[in-house]
Amino acid sequence: MGLDITAYSKLRRIGEHDLDPECNQGEPGPWCYYKGHIQASAYDFPQSFRGIPLLTSPRPDAFALWGGCYETTPETRMHAFRAGSYGGYNQWRANLQEQFNPERHPDGPFYELIWFADNEGTIGPEAAADLLADFRILGATYTPPWPEASEVFADWGRAFELAADGGLIDFH
Repeated sequence: MGLDITAYSKLRRIGEHDLDPECNQGEPGPWCYYKGHIQASAYDFPQSFRGIPLLTSPRPDAFALWGGCYETTPETRMHAFRAGSYGGYNQWRANLQEQFNPERHPDGPFYELIWFADNEGTIGPEAAADLLADFRILGATYTPPWPEASEVFADWGRAFELAADGGLIDFH
């Protein structure tokens, strides 16, 4: 198991909508399975959810932040990658913190990524734009802790580029 990431640009916000009951049989509460839909949700970390209008969560036991559905458009571009095993991703993220934000300052570089959940959720376009700036400004000074880490760094930069363009980043 590991952490997979899909970044999207140019999504259309749907918000709440009717769900096909056939798609949700046996699921704990409403969940959308329509093709081309991305559900915006996150645990209680609003810094990373910036740019996603808040709605009342249909599953408050699972997600404190809820933005409903977004839909791909003909202009949507996607970038999917594996961020690593959960342990590997957390080591990579800890190294990012150590190099650029050791004091864990909320206004410091990469804060919205360092403190985001490591298993699921959505990063919004405003937070993605801030993270993209961090990746662009500090990318030349990044020292990868192992060779493959530079590829992960590049994948994240591409993901934030897309999400900052009216999209989202989906952790799954």
